[in-house]
This record gives sequence, structure tokens and C-alpha cells, in this order.
Amino acid sequence: MTAYLVLAVVVFLIFVVVGLRLGSPAAVSPVKYFFVDLTGYLQKGLSGPSRWGKKLWQSYLALQDVELENKALRQEMIQLQKEIGRYREALIANARFKRLLGIKEKVGATVITANVVGVDLAPWLATITVDQGRKDGIKPGMVVMSGAGVVGQTMETSLHFSKILLLSDYNSAVAALIQRNRARGIIKGAGKGQCYLAYVEKVVDVEVGDRIITSGTDRIFPKGLLIGKVSSVTESSISDLFQEITVTPAVDLKRVEEVVVLVTNQPFVESRH
Repeated sequence: MTAYLVLAVVVFLIFVVVGLRLGSPAAVSPVKYFFVDLTGYLQKGLSGPSRWGKKLWQSYLALQDVELENKALRQEMIQLQKEIGRYREALIANARFKRLLGIKEKVGATVITANVVGVDLAPWLATITVDQGRKDGIKPGMVVMSGAGVVGQTMETSLHFSKILLLSDYNSAVAALIQRNRARGIIKGAGKGQCYLAYVEKVVDVEVGDRIITSGTDRIFPKGLLIGKVSSVTESSISDLFQEITVTPAVDLKRVEEVVVLVTNQPFVESRH
């Protein structure tokens, strides 16, 4: 049966070939069209993988371009973030310097601007080091301020650097008064960035939030400079005469970055409890 089928196919093909050669298009055109279509489909099928390969390669190249572009955009974004950070830091520094310049106008004295370059981390010390010294006109005993108020006073100076005793140091003492009622006391260092107002009698009305300013009676700090605000008031357990008054400095002494030194001829006074 199979032999007959093969013979029939061969005869059919011979007939088609002979018909094509004899040029009888009317009789064989459907068969001719069939073979043309069959050939076209075969060619299309054979060329398909080539086209797909080409498209895949083009897609790969496009993905590579996209990856390179994304990488470039990420680098640009990182660079822009750095620039934004620098601009923001410059803006903040500019605001601080404006406040420092405001001190000069307020006190009406010559001032020297300095940057903090060192901090003493020992718990029993509260000092900082700045990058200006004797060659710049700084001497021991000069008042040091920041934008918001008093920082402390210079205690040691070299040719190029100065060490500053902060308000919160246990050895610091500043003559002060409560601005609201003019009651006098002494601001002493309590460590950890805090102070307390000593020698204020119990009969004196003291409230949380009262502003504490320099009194000028110690002949070191000019009168009227802001020291800080009262943060707590309690009756002293040690004495029946005085109150325990905690004062938070107007300047965050743990985060000072720039200061101004008031140029005066006052001698350095080391105060102890």
C-alpha cells in the first residue's frame, strides 16, 4: 500500500513538472500557487530565527544602553545630592556667621571669629579649643560668645590656638542676674552642658523660663549678655537660705562650631566652688 502511495506522489510530481514545462497555466496554476506558497512559508520559516536573533541582539544592546544611562543618572544624582549638602551646610554656616556678626553690633566691641577645632571629652572638663591665638590678639580672660549668648571665657592661649572654659565647667563662675526681677546670683558650671544659679534667696520669686543675663559686676563679662533660662527651681536641701535653680545655657555648649571672642584687656579670673 505504501509503495502505491509513493508511486502516486511521484506520478503527480512528474505531471506537475511536465505541465509546468508545457506551459498550461490554466490546468496547473492552483498547484503552482500551492508550491509557491509552500516555498514562501519555508523561506519565511528559515529566515525567522535570523530575524529573532537580530531582534534579540538589538534588545540586548538597547538594555545595555539603558543600564549605562541609568548608571550615569545615578552618578549624577549622587553628585547633585553632595552639592545640595554643601549648599545646605553653607547656608547654615552663613546664618551662624550672621548671628556672630550681630554680636559685634550688639556689644560694640572688636571681636575675633574663631572655629572650634577640639573638644575635651573628659566628664570633669568642659573646654573647647579654637583656631585663633595670641597672634590674632586673643589673651586669657576674654569673653567668648556664640550666636545665642555667652559660651565662656578664654583660659589658655598659644600663638595659634586658644582654650576656652565653658559655662558648664565646674570651675566656671559668672556674675549674673534674673532679668525679670533683677535678683543677683552666680552662674556656676554643673557639667553635662548645664549650669545652676547660686546664692539666690528663697524669698526671691524665680520662675521656670526666667532669662538669666550677665550682671557685669565681675568686671569680666559686660552687663546684659544672655546666659540662658531657668529650667527648674526647688528649695535647697543644704541650706534654708537659698534656692536650687538649674539654668540651661542659651548656647548648646556641646554643639558649638564657631565663636566670637570679645577683645578686652580684662585679666583671666579662675573661679572655683
